[in-house]
Amino acid sequence: MPYLEVRKLEKNYGDFTLSASFGVEEGEFLSIIGPSGSGKSTLLSLIAGLESPDGGTITLGGKDITKERIQDRGIGMVFQEYTLFPSMNVEKNVQFGMKRKEGRKETTTALLELVGLQGYGKRSVTSLSGGEAQRVQLARALAAEPGILLLDEPLSALDAPLRKSIRGSIRAVHDELGITMLYVTHDREEAFAISDSVMIMKSGKTVAMGTAEELYRHPKDLFSAFFTGEGTAIPAHLFYENTSGCLFFRPEDAIISEEPLNPAAYSMHIIMNDAEIVSAEFMGSGYMLGLDYQGYPVLCQSATKPRRKRVSLMILRESAINL
Repeated sequence: MPYLEVRKLEKNYGDFTLSASFGVEEGEFLSIIGPSGSGKSTLLSLIAGLESPDGGTITLGGKDITKERIQDRGIGMVFQEYTLFPSMNVEKNVQFGMKRKEGRKETTTALLELVGLQGYGKRSVTSLSGGEAQRVQLARALAAEPGILLLDEPLSALDAPLRKSIRGSIRAVHDELGITMLYVTHDREEAFAISDSVMIMKSGKTVAMGTAEELYRHPKDLFSAFFTGEGTAIPAHLFYENTSGCLFFRPEDAIISEEPLNPAAYSMHIIMNDAEIVSAEFMGSGYMLGLDYQGYPVLCQSATKPRRKRVSLMILRESAINL
């Protein structure tokens, strides 16, 4: 049985209904991604007890917590907004949620060191940067010794370099303590970088769950395919007779040639001759090419910028997924 099990959880808002079922193993780091309004934050609020579900159950460590009070659930939460107490210094903020009175000083020092804020205990929280304040929130949530930690877009208000630094710190805390984490983010790259597994939500439902590599390489539908990265979806009937749906492939799976290709010589590949280059964006490590093939847009990566306007593409057949 999963450490956290959400079974047929529902919340109705009239024009929106959340319906979710999934499980998380103890010590797992799960990121939840999806477009705005897909229900990510609502799901965390239901698990934390900030909202009451209209149906379903939430089980944590074998205990049904669906109707438990917030303070009795053993759940910590870090929000996007800073919820520190301005009248307290860093040390007092961290200690606010501690259950045990003994060893408070030592525990506070250890937690601040864990989140990279050694020596910050006596500082006023009003003097902290955004990144420092978020680290204090993380330390305060951990001070309560929760069974699971929920993080609701904790880095979205920070600039990109700082987000990258703090996300690494969050993963390091997870690895050090082995605590189960659910992490909501709108940043796909962030989720892929730090998670053990990723769950995709759409319109209040969980549509896919797996490792980042599984979701990227083997998507189950076009929504998940495009939400997890760039790609091309082109009608399958252009290459296979009596076949419906689309063939989906990633830009790195397409090999470009400035000469026409003979399909008979490449039986293991899908061949697209006479594709027109529409755009060429330099990405640092190479170019992202936007092409037109028989009226359909195609994306392709290339180490160099082609000299010709019309080129050919080859994609290994096993790399193209029929969706």
